[in-house]
Amino acid sequence: MKTIQEHREVVEKISDFAFANAVNSVGIDNLTEKLVGNWGKDEQLNFIVKVHDGFKKAQNLLIEEIQYYQSLLREEKIQLKHWRKEKDKSKENESKRTIKIITQRLHTYSHIADGIAWQVIGGQLHIARRFHIEEDSTKFLDSSNVEHAISVVNDINKNPLEFALISDLTSFVQIGDVLVKHKEGVKIIELKEGKVNDKVSEFINQLEKDKVPITDKVLKDKFDDKTFKQAKRMQRQKERAKKASEVMNHDKGIDPVSGHEITVSTPNIPTLGYDQEFNKLREKLDTKTWAYTVVEGCLHIGMYRDEGIKMAGFAVEQILKQETNNYIIADWLSITASLSQPIFAKPFEPNFITDILTGKIKIIIGLNLDIMIELFNDYGLKTKWMTTKETAKAKQVVPRKGMFVLNNRGISMEGNNKNEESWILYGGIISKIIYDNILPSNIVQTLLSR
Repeated sequence: MKTIQEHREVVEKISDFAFANAVNSVGIDNLTEKLVGNWGKDEQLNFIVKVHDGFKKAQNLLIEEIQYYQSLLREEKIQLKHWRKEKDKSKENESKRTIKIITQRLHTYSHIADGIAWQVIGGQLHIARRFHIEEDSTKFLDSSNVEHAISVVNDINKNPLEFALISDLTSFVQIGDVLVKHKEGVKIIELKEGKVNDKVSEFINQLEKDKVPITDKVLKDKFDDKTFKQAKRMQRQKERAKKASEVMNHDKGIDPVSGHEITVSTPNIPTLGYDQEFNKLREKLDTKTWAYTVVEGCLHIGMYRDEGIKMAGFAVEQILKQETNNYIIADWLSITASLSQPIFAKPFEPNFITDILTGKIKIIIGLNLDIMIELFNDYGLKTKWMTTKETAKAKQVVPRKGMFVLNNRGISMEGNNKNEESWILYGGIISKIIYDNILPSNIVQTLLSR
């Protein structure tokens, strides 16, 4: 396996291609001058070409690295089974540590791909959520027709003004096989191989061309039972891709997961974050091995380097334990496995980002939920812990994955208006605070403005 330094160099190289290729080509001073009013059409097109060129180079390297580490992961899992069978606890623990490192590096590379996809969809989190259908996204590239996908994207990417990204490289794009950015907008492509798939695709395409409704009866009359099931899957995937593209390009349409009509509206309250607190703590690490701050009374942030990493998590958790039993704590590196704004979209220096992704700097975030609830109430949003009985009842209505529950209790909210319906706190709100770095006070104001 590659050393930490070798891994760091690869992460830096891919990140530069993915997020700085155009800026490096044009020059930051020149770019700043252009953005204030001297941005000609040819220069804009050239910038787009450079952006896409960086994406394409980054994607090629991501494919290599992900395949390399997925191969190592397979081998190490076989080794783990062997050491368990041999009852060699030392070797078993060593193998577990190796698997943990490999898994995190795979998350890191998928997160870079997420950062590319994030730019393709214009940095819109609501679009990212439309792509995520809560399926297992740990597909091995060699078992997902990656060669066919590579061939397709390479063909599309011959056009310098277009860019095609293989979905399986990302963690959140779970609809479609390829995400394509072109001059008309963004689209999703489903790739199918084989004679049966070709036959089904040709039939479905002809039905659409003839404007014939694609019903179960129509498909059953044409295909045997096995092919009918495949046709249903293909049609469902195609419909999901079509719906996601519609929402992505027009901010309204049918949600590809729930099937409900949605309209994306501009928030009434500007989003306010606490990213600057990270940068302040980073500056303190120039002379210290750890730094710590509290934001709005409820958010505890610890940042560590070198020897300080040994105390990472422990210190923040001890502080929270003295305050309350109702807290959560997160290693912020888990952002690489979270459906949130990618770290590359945040106002951090490239070296800072690389330090976080490669473990040179560790960030721990703790959230005191009791104080957060007090804050919500202070702003006029009636918020309280539900009883265990109320929580159990709510679970029957609210999807289990969506509802936030701690110590067997959920959190309910309602506005000052007596006629206003009550809400259940979802995990998405906690994610916005922890990973999107949105201030809790801004979250509550946004909720009240709905």
